[in-house]
Amino acid sequence: MQRHRPVRATAAAVAAFLFLGGCGSATGAPPGPSPEAAAGRAGPAEPLAPAREPSAADTRLLERAEQVLISRCMDRRGFPYAVTEAPDATGRSFPYGVDDVEWARAHGYGGRDERAAARAREADPNQRYFRGLSASGRAAARAALMGSAPVGLSATAPTGMTITASAEGCIADAQRTLYGDLATWFRVKVVTMNLRPVREARVHEDRQYADAVGQWAACMRAAGRPYPDPDASRQAAGRFGENMAPAEADAAEAELAVVEATCATGTPLARVSQALDHTYGERLRARHQEEIALRWRLQNGALPTARRVCAPHGSQEHSTDAHDTAPKPRSSGGSHA
Repeated sequence: MQRHRPVRATAAAVAAFLFLGGCGSATGAPPGPSPEAAAGRAGPAEPLAPAREPSAADTRLLERAEQVLISRCMDRRGFPYAVTEAPDATGRSFPYGVDDVEWARAHGYGGRDERAAARAREADPNQRYFRGLSASGRAAARAALMGSAPVGLSATAPTGMTITASAEGCIADAQRTLYGDLATWFRVKVVTMNLRPVREARVHEDRQYADAVGQWAACMRAAGRPYPDPDASRQAAGRFGENMAPAEADAAEAELAVVEATCATGTPLARVSQALDHTYGERLRARHQEEIALRWRLQNGALPTARRVCAPHGSQEHSTDAHDTAPKPRSSGGSHA
């Protein structure tokens, strides 16, 4: 149920980040230059063809190509690195309170799903490999993957946070191969991937949302669940596991989530939050349309390279057999089917 995730990398790289400690740093900063000024730095001002949003299949191809390129680069630097499939995006986020009764009945607040995701991360072959290295070996692998320090790339997110990362390392090399101008790619990705937390913060600060939460809280009190807002009920559900067995905690969580969703749909909360989310989302997309369009153009331009990288010829990438304790080495330079 996390709302904020400043930087996203490939699925396999994320698994390594979780163990190795992250790829960059973030610092508070005043808002950066306008989208128009930022777009001007990327190239001459001239009419551009309308950008096409990449399809879900295009995005998966780009993510897989990035992983393959990272794997080849790590192999050249002496570190095996497995190309793994991205997890299914089946989770849902309810930043304004759970408002789907059937989903709540089946998933509660997603605690069981989160535990399953944590087990999958724990079983990731790259995680297992890095855990088996010595402290010095992990430091060397981290530097190979993400660079020795988060310097060289910097961008200010719409949240006002400055995000930095290394322009060296295999992640940077892979993205440079796909997108060409690494600094521009980093900037537009930071901007576009941080629109959501800004949108959600504005909804939470809106008086209409506060009024709707008040009506939701009255409904919850009438149902014997006296929580002032959805965050409070979610936190209460998170404490069930402290003194209950997992199955019992899951059942209690689902029961509370169903009450929350029933009150959300039975009061203006669901309708108001969805309308505000749409309104603020449209405003943010209009304000950052240049960065959004530029990201799509870079992604579309990278697709031919991604197809070549993932073409089914040459040797296979590292095995991800669940019984292996580490990625299997292979001949460098091959492509993954």
